[in-house]
Amino acid sequence: MSEIPDSCTWARDAVSAGADDQLAITEAARLEQHLGECVACTDYAERVATLTRSTRVRPARNDPAFVARVMVNARPAQLGRGGWLRPALAWCGLLVAYHSVQPLIFGEVDGVQSHLARHAGASAAALALGLLFVAWKPHRAFGLLPLASALVALTLVGTVLDGATGVAHAWDESVHLAEVTGLVLSWMIAGSPGSDRVRDSWAVFRTRADGLRSTR
Repeated sequence: MSEIPDSCTWARDAVSAGADDQLAITEAARLEQHLGECVACTDYAERVATLTRSTRVRPARNDPAFVARVMVNARPAQLGRGGWLRPALAWCGLLVAYHSVQPLIFGEVDGVQSHLARHAGASAAALALGLLFVAWKPHRAFGLLPLASALVALTLVGTVLDGATGVAHAWDESVHLAEVTGLVLSWMIAGSPGSDRVRDSWAVFRTRADGLRSTR
């Protein structure tokens, strides 16, 4: 059995490296030149390519369970009967945007300094844009929930504190109803994440409560 020339040994190592996408550009050019001159290495490269394709590419199988798992994790948008959730969310977004104009543009809101008023207006405008974007692209609803939930929750905390200290009246804070409604609608469009856990926890609680009552 004749020995393989050093150039062919290098070329076959390079072919293997290329199959793993580990070949430098300069080495690829050198390998291409060698393959153009060496029939044996060309045949070797073709066999490696065939083997690589057979091990990496397999026909797809019909797996309904896998499809179901993917669809659950993808969180497809839930638009409600007749798709009413999208226009309702868009209306909430427009209301929030309307109430953000005065503090954001004119820096005026209940005698607050212009700098602070514009910060509040910017937060409201950002939420409005998020709600309108989800109304346009409902499959993005789940991605909006963490930030929107935190923003609305903190706004409600401030609202409660303002009401408790007499800084603002309930009617003045009613503008936040659109923000809360928009968050709820976004949550519904996202498929009401977390609702299954709440139902399961409630079922467990009811079962335990019934068990305690039956032992009395």
